[in-house]
Amino acid sequence: MQAYLTQLGHIAPELVLTLVALVVLVMDLVWKGRDSKRIGYITLGGLAVTAWVLWNQWRTLGDTNGALAETAFGMVTVDRFGTFFKLFTVGSLAVVTGFVLADRRERKHGIGEYYFLLLGAAIGIFFMVSTNNLLLLMLGLELLSLASYSLAGFHKGDKRSAEAALKYVIFGGLSAGVMLYGISLLYGMTGTLDLNAMGRGGTQGYPVGLAAQFLISPVPVALAIVLVLAGFAYKVSVVPFHFWTPDVYEGAPTPVTTFLAVASKAAGFAVLLRFVGSLFLVDGVHEAVAAYGEKVGLLLAVLAAVTMTLGNLSALRQTSLKRMLAYSSIAHAGYVLMGLAAMTPEGFTASIFYLAAYYFMNLGAFGFLLYFEGVTGSEQVDSLKGMGWRHPVVAWSMVIFLVSLTGLPPTVGFYGKLLLFYEGIDAGLGWLVVVAALNSVVSLFYYFRVAKVMFLTEPEDAVRTTQPALAGFLAILGALTVVTGVVNERLRTWSDDGQASLGIPQDAARR
Repeated sequence: MQAYLTQLGHIAPELVLTLVALVVLVMDLVWKGRDSKRIGYITLGGLAVTAWVLWNQWRTLGDTNGALAETAFGMVTVDRFGTFFKLFTVGSLAVVTGFVLADRRERKHGIGEYYFLLLGAAIGIFFMVSTNNLLLLMLGLELLSLASYSLAGFHKGDKRSAEAALKYVIFGGLSAGVMLYGISLLYGMTGTLDLNAMGRGGTQGYPVGLAAQFLISPVPVALAIVLVLAGFAYKVSVVPFHFWTPDVYEGAPTPVTTFLAVASKAAGFAVLLRFVGSLFLVDGVHEAVAAYGEKVGLLLAVLAAVTMTLGNLSALRQTSLKRMLAYSSIAHAGYVLMGLAAMTPEGFTASIFYLAAYYFMNLGAFGFLLYFEGVTGSEQVDSLKGMGWRHPVVAWSMVIFLVSLTGLPPTVGFYGKLLLFYEGIDAGLGWLVVVAALNSVVSLFYYFRVAKVMFLTEPEDAVRTTQPALAGFLAILGALTVVTGVVNERLRTWSDDGQASLGIPQDAARR
């Protein structure tokens, strides 16, 4: 009994978040949809408690070299890597909840299930980022996906929202089937669902491990890994699995789009990092498996180059700010892939840091969009004419976010991209760094087109409305984007601690 309670303690954040979700669901039924703002405040309170539990877990894991010796219930891996992304998710979800409360185009009654679905998606993220077991990973991914499908189509009377949900369901179901087939192949070949056992297993005995399969025939292994990577690529909008992103981002409510672009995308990359690291890079991996990881790294490098190029070139043509940010998120997925393609511990750290940097600048960009949707009632870039002088705090904050998204100093986006460039060069991917640098130049044109419209065009007659709370929050995010670009040692340390807890040896020479 004591052992059971101890293991329950290890998954305390998941239990707290589940309890909060149930409270939200029950209270929404009790209040019968009246004044759903109260449900939003309960959600924020529950997220605060969850964050406190996670922070205590992070500090406790510091005494165990970042990870527990055993998994909870044999499936949940408790380490600083998972805890980092859980904290990331809680922070993102708190901001998204605030956006729902501040959204002037969202009705305030009868939307209690909005918060329940957001919490359900977060529970899925919690489990998928904290496991080396492919079955639990798939279950967590599906829980996240099902909640996301419902959120994308939350405005049932809106044709765009309905279209977004339909496309998301169809493409999501297809990608899940492809990924599940790849997992079944890996299980059939190795006799285990544990990633570490797959990589460490020898040529004889049970589980067999991938090394034995390479000796027999590497083709089925390659097929299985490509299918699984295709599922991940869909989740993080990597070309050629990106086609759903612009339509879903545009059709979904703006707070939902924010959640998909920040929390959901970061979770997808977290699972991809764990999959690649646990399978090919952790200490004790068979030599043949580690060598195969180099081929996977080259594949990821090619995908990174294609993804960032297509994303940036497509964004140049967009007149809708929402679609522009959608293609921008595709391009940034390519940047993050640079760190994975390096197949080194330092490359993983750079990817984690860039995801954290992306948190500040992308939340700010979508917050800006939400603010001006309430002011102008439009998502078009042209609707921002002259708004820089009428709403200077929000407009200048957006300029900071645009500078960071481009990768210019002194913002956190510049430092994050610099880390990726360094690790790409060290890993022998100089050609990919050149492609990324050229893409950053291309992105400068469409990002600063927004600034040009705000400050260098004549304003049109419009009613001056403001949202002081949202404007103040965006100013804080803008300040953090600059501060973390200058003083980022702590964020770099947290990123490194998260990566180190995966068990990857600090020896880049293995590549």
